[in-house]
Amino acid sequence: MQRRLAWASLGISLALAGCGDDDSPVEDAGNVVDAGPMDTGSPDEGTVEPDAGPDLGPEPDAGPPRDPDVCDELGLARAPFATDGLGPRFGDVAGDFTVETLGGTFRLSDAWTGCESYVIFVHFPGQTDELMASTFDLLFTEGPRNVQYLFLSMDEDPAARLEFANARAQDMEDGFAFRMTPVEEQERWRPRIHFATSHALESGSIGEMLEDYFTWARTPEATVDLGDRGRAGAPLPVAIGIDRTQRWDAADNLSPSVGAAPRLDMARFLGSFYDYRVELESRLAAETDATVVELLDERTTGRVFTSAVTLPDPAEMATFDSLEVDIVVDCQERNPFACSEWDRIASVSLCIDGAACTDRREIARWITPYWRRGRQHYLIEATPMLGLLREGGERHFFVELGPEWERATEWVAHVSLRLRSTGADDRPIGAERAFGGGAFDMTYNTREPFAFTPPPGTTRVEIVTLLSGHGQTAGDNCAEWCDHRHVFTVADTALPEIAHEGSTIGSAYGCASRAREGVIPGQWGNWAQSRAYWCPGLPVAPQRIDITEHVRLGAANQLDYEGRFEDGDPRGGDIALSAYVVYYGD
Repeated sequence: MQRRLAWASLGISLALAGCGDDDSPVEDAGNVVDAGPMDTGSPDEGTVEPDAGPDLGPEPDAGPPRDPDVCDELGLARAPFATDGLGPRFGDVAGDFTVETLGGTFRLSDAWTGCESYVIFVHFPGQTDELMASTFDLLFTEGPRNVQYLFLSMDEDPAARLEFANARAQDMEDGFAFRMTPVEEQERWRPRIHFATSHALESGSIGEMLEDYFTWARTPEATVDLGDRGRAGAPLPVAIGIDRTQRWDAADNLSPSVGAAPRLDMARFLGSFYDYRVELESRLAAETDATVVELLDERTTGRVFTSAVTLPDPAEMATFDSLEVDIVVDCQERNPFACSEWDRIASVSLCIDGAACTDRREIARWITPYWRRGRQHYLIEATPMLGLLREGGERHFFVELGPEWERATEWVAHVSLRLRSTGADDRPIGAERAFGGGAFDMTYNTREPFAFTPPPGTTRVEIVTLLSGHGQTAGDNCAEWCDHRHVFTVADTALPEIAHEGSTIGSAYGCASRAREGVIPGQWGNWAQSRAYWCPGLPVAPQRIDITEHVRLGAANQLDYEGRFEDGDPRGGDIALSAYVVYYGD
């Protein structure tokens, strides 16, 4: 009993005045531990009959006969169950486990396909009761189809665990009825949502992982000192992922924003992120034709680096028609509050003046997530910026993983350039920065026009922008959360304005729904809502406008630019902008 109840004495909570995004429109209510109240009503007290038997996965080999499964349905690659390199910590390979469920015995290695991920919900009696009673319909209506879910309880009483399992199973049936889910979809999902009656600590590798976490969480090192904002203990591991590479993921926060109650259905975004990451890394492993130039590879608490590298010579650089910036940032801390806490601008820039690096050209930008353990991986399309690199040779790059003054937290960071020849019709032969951003006020549009003359050999011209809005003003929260638009004019012809599609700014799940593009779910902040041209934990995508038809090739041209709040004058906040004129040729 003493061993099992060790989690109850951990004091796993946050002594913070506020640990969310205090510059967002969502009210900061302070404590963000996954144990907040949620008015979801009481679960049906009825029981659910056991389903049609054990959840048996495909045979581990590919030998016939084998019934079609989710791998076949979605066209996803399989992978064998790993038995080497196992460990109990986040990022380690998860070992096998066996649990008794309402549907029979479930064993991970039997069910494993390698094309699916798993999300495990752990019930802590008296602390996560409201969370576990929250609805989870959206797991099967909006979540990806290659995820399985497992409910476990830490309750000592076997009868209470059975009651918990039956209540959650009834919640699933109620969700099917409420959503009017077709019978075939019900039959598809029932064997993929498992309700365990085994104790969580008696569940093979899950129990080992939890025991290891609880032991660590009792040590002084588990608490993070946040200075004048208090001390942050380790959060309860109420949601745990096993991704498609069979590695543990913390899954972390199930609340969409600071002060909002956590909900089980927020886990619907985890599988999409796991799909994104494994498919990206599989793609990179298969690409053997890339020339990789490493800018940064180290474990560090630093944020700002100047890297000296040698690019290929001009003749080889002229053969490349694709540039991507590969970013991996891995916070390996066990307490998420020891990870970087804010949505900051990060970027990679070319130093025009060499090692001094006071004159820079931004080639890629991303926004850091709020307090999240684990590995983020981005591959940022930056092909237009090849026009800045044509000379090759010795160059310096400025890598900013966040602001230099940010509270130092440790991570493992890898940043590299990937140069490829893909057979495109043309390639960048030059680029010039035309405009930058600044304070989005009444002085914003007082800038001079940009004059440019396309170099010899130019066959196509684009405007390429890296654009994101930051900061807030009273009433409309410009420029992070407001509808600002941007218009370029060439030869007195106004180009289509850069604007958001529809009323997406501030939408409740606008960023969370982009987990399939790399937004990491479970951040401890206002991560789910969409921003003005960016999301926490996502690259800022370059926006490209072809202006060839408006340009006089080989002659002088003029480019004008202005920013607007809706259809009027700038309002407030700041616009981070790098706008380039990029020239393409054969």
